[in-house]
Amino acid sequence: MKLNPTLSTDVLNRSRSERAPIDMRFIEETMEFVARMTHTRSLAFYVIDQGHENCKFRRLDVPEAFHREYKAGMCKFDPFEYHRVTCAMDRASILSNAFTRSATPEDQHYVRFLKAHGYEDIVETIFRSDTRVLGGISLLLRRGDDPAQVAAVVDAMHPYIEYNLRGFTGRSKSEFREDLSKSFLLSPRELDVVELLTSGQTNNCIAETLHISVATVKSHVLKIFEKVGAPNRASLVSMISEYEAH
Repeated sequence: MKLNPTLSTDVLNRSRSERAPIDMRFIEETMEFVARMTHTRSLAFYVIDQGHENCKFRRLDVPEAFHREYKAGMCKFDPFEYHRVTCAMDRASILSNAFTRSATPEDQHYVRFLKAHGYEDIVETIFRSDTRVLGGISLLLRRGDDPAQVAAVVDAMHPYIEYNLRGFTGRSKSEFREDLSKSFLLSPRELDVVELLTSGQTNNCIAETLHISVATVKSHVLKIFEKVGAPNRASLVSMISEYEAH
């Protein structure tokens, strides 16, 4: 699935800054982007505070009453709560699919809680750095929403969001560029293209940002694919993201 992300370049660049704190504008624009691409009205983006072992939530059209009840105790029934997720979890998981396999009284209690607030299902995506959970997005679906379709769009977006979120917690931008250069023999200009490409930018956007022609961008992209060993853009994002985690 091809995406045409419209997150602003300056926000994406800030996410790769020198160990910058998490930018709330990046979180908010990401939520609006996900909502627009999935046609989902209600979602929550949470980031794990590694120092205090708790979540910081940002909500889009999620009622305060729902959030308060969730935090007060319903979270312990959530199979996607970050303490309970496993590395085997799909990039985009559907709550009803998980419950179909092994529904328990606790699961049914959680479903009743969701339905009481008008939600029929949840699509969950988790962002990691290696095995460490960095955060995630919960998309709360209402009657008429197609969980499989929403999950497919989220699955396609996942590598781009995860890559940028890792930029807040991983190696600094200069360190990461140096590592990529040594490992894959990438030139400074190719590193610029990689950075923009993994942020979800199109060839036209990259050309405009770097003040080069689209043909030159295409040439750089093909050379990057060859050096990194990636067959396409999605694979490159996934490979770079995995490289950054180690």
